[in-house]
Amino acid sequence: MHKGKWQTGLLISLGTALMISGCSGGNGGGNTGGNKLEQNEAPAPETTNPEENKGGIPEIAGGRPVTLTVDLHGWMPTINKEPTAENPNVFLSSQKIADEFMKLHPNVKIAWARTKPVGKLQNEIAEWLTTQISAGTAPAITFTWGNNYLDRGWYEPLDDALATPNEYVSGNSKWSELFPDYLMSHRSLVDNDKKPVAIPLVLYSGPATGYYYNKDLFESLGIEPPKDWEQMFTNAKLLKEKGYIPFTQWGNFKQIELGQWNQQFSIGPFFAAALMETTDYNKDGQVDTLETLRAVKAGVFSPVEHEYAQEMYKQLKRMYTDLLPKGWQNTDFGKPWNDGKVAMREEGLWALQAENGNKQRSFEFGVVPAPPVTKATSPHVADVQYTEKGPFQPDPDLSLNILKPIVADNPDLKEAAIAFLKYLTVPENISMMVLEQGASLGAVKGSEIPPLLNDWMNNSFPIMPKASWPNAFTDEQGIALNKQFELWVKGEIDDQTFFAKCNEIQQKSADDYIKKMNVDTTGW
Repeated sequence: MHKGKWQTGLLISLGTALMISGCSGGNGGGNTGGNKLEQNEAPAPETTNPEENKGGIPEIAGGRPVTLTVDLHGWMPTINKEPTAENPNVFLSSQKIADEFMKLHPNVKIAWARTKPVGKLQNEIAEWLTTQISAGTAPAITFTWGNNYLDRGWYEPLDDALATPNEYVSGNSKWSELFPDYLMSHRSLVDNDKKPVAIPLVLYSGPATGYYYNKDLFESLGIEPPKDWEQMFTNAKLLKEKGYIPFTQWGNFKQIELGQWNQQFSIGPFFAAALMETTDYNKDGQVDTLETLRAVKAGVFSPVEHEYAQEMYKQLKRMYTDLLPKGWQNTDFGKPWNDGKVAMREEGLWALQAENGNKQRSFEFGVVPAPPVTKATSPHVADVQYTEKGPFQPDPDLSLNILKPIVADNPDLKEAAIAFLKYLTVPENISMMVLEQGASLGAVKGSEIPPLLNDWMNNSFPIMPKASWPNAFTDEQGIALNKQFELWVKGEIDDQTFFAKCNEIQQKSADDYIKKMNVDTTGW
């Protein structure tokens, strides 16, 4: 692979284009070098050498013993230090970082949240966290997809900590200065009062997921990988006629559900972007949770009232009825992919390292961004804007919270948690993690870019709108909505019944959220 640098002021490489108005992976193999992520905003602060500057680093908890349990989700260190047949993945950089932190602070012991069901879906993680919090055994630092469980009151506000210097990095007056400006107000990292409740460590290298495709097959058929949603279905028709499986979704998706990656990255944002003139009430260029909630209560997203909402759900249904192969829920597509029988598969970018080293695959592969829905499919979507090369303001991948119920009555633990988060965000530490993982970007200025991403970063990327299509606002109503969607996809209820149920459930979930969060709806 050729080498290059990602040069941007706000992590953007924007070319000429049309104008438009919410899984963390790790445990990769080891890369040994990389390219610096250059920022035009300001030079990266200089890292403090812990051994040389230990005297300038404040003691934690007055030297009292503290055990800090940490959940890094897919970025926790592996127990095995060498790959084996049973455990081929090895990831050690986060343990090295923890070891160095404990040398600096001998009174602090870092323990890993090994019982967390990493790899499970968000509702399963919520069940685990609920049980752990009730028992007082939850990790003080944890991963929850940013602010995904905001309605549960779990998050410690981090604005005060971010306003203090990061003592492990010289040249900053505020910890927040280490991050690109756009991240500090990212809608997945703040609460309803715009206060940060999550610290980003790692960013997706553009979109969170990609479409891995069989280069040899596409070249032999004279077709290109899809650049938009409609082209994917056109390709799929030809591939089916030739006897291939056109597309498989991520292997962990085994149910018919809303909220999966096709809604998150291909469909939902572009239907939602067409409504931003209405839904971006404060005109700050992004639609946050409260604005989405307000728009739901106003009926903006109602499929009973609006054809565009009906069309959005029909496109989600279309994947299940027209694209996925029969028996997809009970099929492991690993061998068909390796044998060249699967043309495209949806996978996280975190799997790039493993696929690059896949010795069973019989062909050359490529990866392209998930294709967005465009006006070739529906007149109800916003025009899609593309970068010339490289991603635009990539979203957080690994972002960490401090759990309020765990630290509220334990100031020593809270102090240790903030200190360890600061230490994790030292540019060299984040660089160590992303270089080993191989397919993600560091969230702080001066982070290095893994060489494995050089070809991927040369793609033209659709710019993701800062808006998303809502489902339900509470877990209970989310389950109910998924059930109705499944019945609709299977043909057990008709369009009008689904649309009515969808609107009813969405409104009920909005009311539940407003009551639970004590949202002030004055002026709505």
